[in-house]
Amino acid sequence: MRIDSRQAVQLLNSGGVVALPTETVYGLAASLKFPEAIEKVFSLKGRPADNPLIIHVAMIDQLIPYVKKRPPHFENLAQKFWPGALTLVLEANQEAVPDSVRAGLPTVAVRIPAHPETRQVLLETGALVMPSANLSGRPSATTAQHVIDDFGNAVPVLDGGDCLRGIESTILIYRELRWVIARQGAITPEELEKIIGYSPSMIKGSSKPLCPGQLYRHYSPKTILKPLDKEKEGVVVGFSDRSYPIASAVYALGKLSEPEAVAGNLYAVLRKLDTDGIAEAYIDWDFPEKGLWKTIRERLEKASSK
Repeated sequence: MRIDSRQAVQLLNSGGVVALPTETVYGLAASLKFPEAIEKVFSLKGRPADNPLIIHVAMIDQLIPYVKKRPPHFENLAQKFWPGALTLVLEANQEAVPDSVRAGLPTVAVRIPAHPETRQVLLETGALVMPSANLSGRPSATTAQHVIDDFGNAVPVLDGGDCLRGIESTILIYRELRWVIARQGAITPEELEKIIGYSPSMIKGSSKPLCPGQLYRHYSPKTILKPLDKEKEGVVVGFSDRSYPIASAVYALGKLSEPEAVAGNLYAVLRKLDTDGIAEAYIDWDFPEKGLWKTIRERLEKASSK
């Protein structure tokens, strides 16, 4: 069921759950004022309780009740990437942030999304938790129709069009005097290095999720995904500027010269494999391994994992 922004605000302010658009993926939103709505988000998604949520706000001032220390470079990162596709994990004010949102951790993940309609909703509702609006483990939703496909009429959706980024936010956490990447995403290490002065490494050694996207199988269609074998005929997930002579069908992610477009198309292509009833498909892994391509590779690796 599609709704407008006025209806979204009314539902959220009365304890409802609503799907909202962002520039990355659609999110399943609930107000921090309603613990029962937050619990409904977990149950609707089938999300494990030890997987923390991200708090979304419209402006930095809305974060004041929920966080304590602001680590070095916080202001620089916020000025450069907010509103936008960066999430920061900060020390939480545990009295203000429900345990279920933090998954019992002393930290909380926060972000200011860039989508104008959702920012306006946030101005009127205050802070919202907003994990991706898909069934847990499945490809994220990048259109309103994807949300409807997963939840039917159980979740009203504010249709904000296709998500421009198409891949989740990058998540940074400050540990041992350095920012490290807890989840690869739409912001690349190269972009972050320009702001913090060093290339953040990937986090290692976590025994439980510190943020969304860790440890669990994610982004997976029902279609079995295998590495491309050029001698076998079959469905190929590949690129529109490359030839696949014996493919029975090609699901094109985009051009190799346009990684941003490939990222934007990724989840829609994975979902279309399921919609079309494709039992198995071959992935063309022959693409670069730096910048945004590194995130695309990580998402496809998780989508291929069974």
